[in-house]
Amino acid sequence: FSVLKDELWLFLIPAGLAAILLAVFLEEVGFFLRHIPSSRRRRLCLWILGMYPVFALTSLIALYVPRSSSLCNFIASLYHSITLLKFMGLITDFFGGKARMLAALSGQHVSPDPFPCCCCCCLPMVTITRSRGWMLAAVLQLSVIRSILFFVTLVLWTDEQYDYGDVNSVNPNLYVNAIIGMSTFVSFYGHLLFYKATKSALHGYGLRAKFICIIVVLVLCGLQSGILETMGALEVIPCTPPFSVLARSQF
Repeated sequence: FSVLKDELWLFLIPAGLAAILLAVFLEEVGFFLRHIPSSRRRRLCLWILGMYPVFALTSLIALYVPRSSSLCNFIASLYHSITLLKFMGLITDFFGGKARMLAALSGQHVSPDPFPCCCCCCLPMVTITRSRGWMLAAVLQLSVIRSILFFVTLVLWTDEQYDYGDVNSVNPNLYVNAIIGMSTFVSFYGHLLFYKATKSALHGYGLRAKFICIIVVLVLCGLQSGILETMGALEVIPCTPPFSVLARSQF
């Protein structure tokens, strides 16, 4: 802070935006408590909307304490992984339950190559009622894999075997980022298929807008840390005293 005191006003802007975002979320809580009679749907909606203040607060903490960025990214990513499952649960609730959803979607097929996953065009058509289980598994695996990898890297870090930002073939950081990237894509693909299969049966629920709001966060926040770590390790990000290259990539 002594180094950045002349530019401290730049750090106050995101703090102000985070406070506004938190105030908007609290207003939304009041709105849902007044207008949504179903406690389950209200709980699902508020959990999903809570994604934005959670990401804002963890990002703000990481901004002021750059070395905590890995931990803050993990907490936000884990919350978001659970949010993906909550969104699928909300869609099921819109149908009136799992049984009604399966009945409404019985016999329907969905193309395996929705945009932007056009590379999956060689796969056979997906039957909704038979494939719902693995769609859920594809979404769930992201939170499981992230949790396991975070625990493993934390153990390696305490033993000084894990170095943030190192991308050589010996350091596990390269493989951790690759696994998280692949897991994020699989989760995105399962979520995309589930959305595509159900949107035609749920007119008037604004599924597209809800889906975009969640997926944008998944893509931007789920992959940015790995990209910035790699850029820092390759010294694409310049070293500007008093920060090293890796410190600036965290920052």
